[in-house]
Amino acid sequence: MVQSWKFGRYFHDSIRFHLHPTYKNPIVILGVTDYSNGGDKIIFRKNIKTPADLKGKKVVLASNTISLWLLHNYLEKHGMSLNDISIINQSPQLAPLLFREDDSISAVVGWNPNIDKALNGNSYIASTSADFPRTIYDLIVARKDFAEKNPEALEMFLTDYYESTQSDAIIDKTAVTLSISGDEYRSWLSDAKIFPSRKAANDEKQHLQKSASRTIKFLTVAPNSLQHPETKSRFKHRVIDIEKMIHF
Repeated sequence: MVQSWKFGRYFHDSIRFHLHPTYKNPIVILGVTDYSNGGDKIIFRKNIKTPADLKGKKVVLASNTISLWLLHNYLEKHGMSLNDISIINQSPQLAPLLFREDDSISAVVGWNPNIDKALNGNSYIASTSADFPRTIYDLIVARKDFAEKNPEALEMFLTDYYESTQSDAIIDKTAVTLSISGDEYRSWLSDAKIFPSRKAANDEKQHLQKSASRTIKFLTVAPNSLQHPETKSRFKHRVIDIEKMIHF
């Protein structure tokens, strides 16, 4: 009934199903957990010296994930668009490996820990999500009917959640489930701006609304460079009241 959700790691699905007001089981946003602050990366080959050098070049990424959104923000910042490049669709796990094997690909986009596999002596990190704060949010969401029927349970859950983010014992226990050390897991957590309290998270409301509005606008028209049919089908005009979705 309650889950952690990226706004949006898999942002196309999020918009298509969870955000649409006509969805039969609408979702509400209970809180903000964090936003990406370096964990998502754009990696260039060393022969790509400036963003302009990327024009007409191949970029590999999982096009149905937040990587496309990050790349859009990066290109827009430098006066370019996704139509200035050639998009190669690949899974998040295989994209970094394809980048290393195929010299015709000039850049790769993804997130830790997979994206770091793309780094070698012939590549470098051109940009990260730290350059675009409050662009990629992680959220706690629930079905609207469940939230309305169980306010006390959700209040307890949210209180416990925000307290847990500051607990070394819980962080270490989580690391064990991932078969990594506590220190390594903490290094992963450092790639995000984690909100330490319910109040701090709730103060993000206006930033979240702005980010959501930008994402919805982006998803209106598919870029010409996007060839993946399933991803292209997710671009369409939508009328969504984000404020009504925010349940805090």
